[in-house]
Amino acid sequence: MHIEAYKTNVRTKKDASLLVALLQFVISDCIINFDFTKRERILRIETNREIKEMVYGVFTKQGFYCKKL
Repeated sequence: MHIEAYKTNVRTKKDASLLVALLQFVISDCIINFDFTKRERILRIETNREIKEMVYGVFTKQGFYCKKL
């Protein structure tokens, strides 16, 4: 497995929880978490496959921004 990290504009843990639930529905074979300890909200996803487009799709449909680091 490898870890993909994304810089996001998610501000609340409630929004982060919603996005994690949606991502887990779309990408069921992964481990997802948000890092709220830093000023930048970082999403980390541990997976075996390429998921960038799926992540971008979920964020865009929900009105959020993310960029792969």
